[in-house]
Amino acid sequence: MSLRKWKEREKEQRRNDIIKVSRKLFADKDFDKVSMEEIAKKVGLGKGTLYLYFKNKESLYFAVVLKGIQIWAEMVKNEVKKGKTGLKKLMLYLEANREFSNEYPDYFRLLYSPTSIKKQFDMDKMTSSKEFQEVRETFKEIMGWGMDSIKKAIEEGEIRQDVDPTEAAILLSVIYNGKANMGDWAKELLEKRGIDEEKFSKDIGGLFLHMIKK
Repeated sequence: MSLRKWKEREKEQRRNDIIKVSRKLFADKDFDKVSMEEIAKKVGLGKGTLYLYFKNKESLYFAVVLKGIQIWAEMVKNEVKKGKTGLKKLMLYLEANREFSNEYPDYFRLLYSPTSIKKQFDMDKMTSSKEFQEVRETFKEIMGWGMDSIKKAIEEGEIRQDVDPTEAAILLSVIYNGKANMGDWAKELLEKRGIDEEKFSKDIGGLFLHMIKK
């Protein structure tokens, strides 16, 4: 291996280490409670060195979120392509979403961060972040698979003609947003009914299908 390739690999590994440490910190704390100094210390770097990898905290945050949404996108893509009909594709789409939320709850929470956290971002830094733009495009791609599945199911007569694919896909996203930001009171009510997070996630998909199917 050449020296240049070795250095590139070392840099990529260091970048991944930073993202790994930051993932836990951002998942456990509000955005404004996490500092670049804390991240640098936990990774074993100087603060100045950390800025060689990420120009600001917003950029680092969305690098973490990007890693999560790329995993989500891969899970959805692999599942949806197995379906032959529109309805089956949609059911696989719902299942992939459920599996992602259960297998990666920290990434799921970060992707659906409460509005109060988003207000803490420096908007100029956020929107200028390359990682933020990639997150937006990947999220649109995931939404596109859901919309295409619904559209195909409508054409095949499995979903009502009056259902708009875009509205339905966005409604599903709103539902998942609500699930990610559910208050403790709601969790307590579910627990009293003997409904755990996995069952609740599964039931969300069932209720959604019931709303739009013929």
